[in-house]
Amino acid sequence: MSTSPRPYKNQETKNLESRNSFIKPRDMVLAKEIKGKRRERFIRWMTFFRRNPHKFIEDYFGIHLHPYQILMIWALQRSELAYFVAARGTAKTWIIAVWSLTLAVLYPGIKIVVCAKTLKQAGLIVSEKIDTLMKEHSNVDREILKFTSTENSYGVLFHNGSTLKVVASNDNSRGEITIASMCGNIH
Repeated sequence: MSTSPRPYKNQETKNLESRNSFIKPRDMVLAKEIKGKRRERFIRWMTFFRRNPHKFIEDYFGIHLHPYQILMIWALQRSELAYFVAARGTAKTWIIAVWSLTLAVLYPGIKIVVCAKTLKQAGLIVSEKIDTLMKEHSNVDREILKFTSTENSYGVLFHNGSTLKVVASNDNSRGEITIASMCGNIH
């Protein structure tokens, strides 16, 4: 029985077998090459999902939402300031994590800042909730380029240039809260 060495596979050949569409080799299409009906369809879908983020969450991410969660997403979409008073176990932190992911994917280049009373408390959104969503839903994982969850730093960088940063709600974080922020005490 002779054993022949396995043929050499370069990184591109290895990536052909990957399930991750961001590292899989593909033909690039420039924005100026997208014309006509294809461009119109893209714009219609983007508009539809931006107006109906709960459908995006369910259809693209594959995350099941309960009716009260759809209502919370609707309220977050329609107002600049949303305030929810809810009992323990109503998935408030989870909704903020899902909503942050949705904003980051639907609005390329957006900077999202999540803050809570302490860095550790705000970091739960990234360290527990987003990490779990990445493991359970492949399209969530596919959208994330870099995931950071350490004792002193929490953040997510997306392929489309969006960022999610976690800070403590204190005087030192004032400069961080610039474009989009979700502040509050998460209990």
